[in-house]
Amino acid sequence: MLTKSQIIVLHTIKHGDTGIVVQCYSNTAGRCSLYFRGSSKKMNNASMLHKLNILDVVTYSNGTQSMPTIRETTVPYNLSSLRSDIYKSSIAIFISELLGKTVREAEANPHLYSFISSSIQILEHTTEGTANFHIHFMTHLCKMLGFMPLDNYSKDVPLFDIATARFVPQPYGQPAYGTQLAGAAESRLLHTLMNTPSTNLGVLRCGNEEVKVNGELRLSYAKRLIEYISHHIGNTIEIKSLDILHQIFS
Repeated sequence: MLTKSQIIVLHTIKHGDTGIVVQCYSNTAGRCSLYFRGSSKKMNNASMLHKLNILDVVTYSNGTQSMPTIRETTVPYNLSSLRSDIYKSSIAIFISELLGKTVREAEANPHLYSFISSSIQILEHTTEGTANFHIHFMTHLCKMLGFMPLDNYSKDVPLFDIATARFVPQPYGQPAYGTQLAGAAESRLLHTLMNTPSTNLGVLRCGNEEVKVNGELRLSYAKRLIEYISHHIGNTIEIKSLDILHQIFS
């Protein structure tokens, strides 16, 4: 049986001399794995399998539990800078790893697919605020996964509580047992990113005040948000590419 779908490449694994297992996110099947069988002519197409590339594919399945095989590939969008720009390619590696460890459902989710696909295209064309793109994506991925924080931030409730997914007052003495609080700067950045479009990351503002973001704040924020995501999916995740991304943007 032949099936047409669109996929987002997350990861590839070499299989044998010419085969490639493509781990991807599909608009029709959610998280899935496809088999790309190479040849001297087809292996030129393997370059299309870079992280976060979007492909229209025709796959063949014989109805058994074996992995569907990619028969045809076409490229609907020109995402050249995701390969040629070291900053964007590093973000692509980070996002693909994040998605690979958080999105596991093998069923169609049109809203999630649309979010990821449109985010990739925005990243491709971003010219300002590129360094903030990955933390913005992480923030809004939480909404798509079903646990967006409650945005009740104010000067009276300035700290984000990971466990309750809301902002809370500054505690007197030690926080209650089990409470995991983000720092003031990370909490303010969370509120700011929740209210900033992905196309306006050059200058971040909290109300009328500009929010200064440096490499150390981005790193500490990303670590806290990974902790938050881990808490709500019930599984501790580690994103190995985060440190590399931090080095590139520092």
